Amino acid sequence: MKKNSFNRKLLVLYRTAIYSGCILLILSFILFNIGCESVDGTDTTSESASEDGSSNSSDTANISEDADSGENIDENSDSTDSEETEDSSEENGSSGDENQAQTEDGEDISEGEVTITVYYADEQGEYLIGESRKVSSENKYEEALYELMKLPVDSSLVRLIPDTTIINSVEVENGVARVDLSNNFVEDRYQGDAADILLIYSVVNTLTEFSGVDSVAFYIDGKKLNTLGALDISSPVYRKTDLIKT
Repeated sequence: MKKNSFNRKLLVLYRTAIYSGCILLILSFILFNIGCESVDGTDTTSESASEDGSSNSSDTANISEDADSGENIDENSDSTDSEETEDSSEENGSSGDENQAQTEDGEDISEGEVTITVYYADEQGEYLIGESRKVSSENKYEEALYELMKLPVDSSLVRLIPDTTIINSVEVENGVARVDLSNNFVEDRYQGDAADILLIYSVVNTLTEFSGVDSVAFYIDGKKLNTLGALDISSPVYRKTDLIKT
């Protein structure tokens, strides 16, 4: 009986040991799996964090590049706008100068020249006929008179101012052109009342082509010329358009 009892106790201990070993083995397996999953999760998180960091770095670099590109675009835009503004200012400035040149004294002025009309007598000696001339804008009054002393382009027209005349000066004040000529203007002219009228008005109508001139007063070598033949010119002489033949 004692022997059988002892054998039963051994059997129970043996079974208990086996069960305990199995349980320990199962627990070890479970703990091992949990540890592996933890390690895998940590690695995955690290990789994700690394990928996120790389992505963020790439995004930051792209943003920096975009910002630099934007700055370059802004600089180029500012430079272009500045150049366009300067070009526009220069164009506007040139346009203003041209307009000023065209409107000064009301004449057509270009590149330092003024276009006016000078008057000669027709071949019948009854009317004045104009021809276009370009004169320097600096000495336009004197040059206009010098043009009158040249032969006309139209050979049928007659030059009235003697080519021996010396122009002493031309001064304009308050719309009156004071024309001072040498005595040749009187001595070498065509004689006759009609010729005297055409001579005086060839000068007056030519100089009043300039908007700053309303009338002309005649002087001979510094002395006031009051009469030319029978013509009274003691007062400033104004433009006479009915003598102009068109």
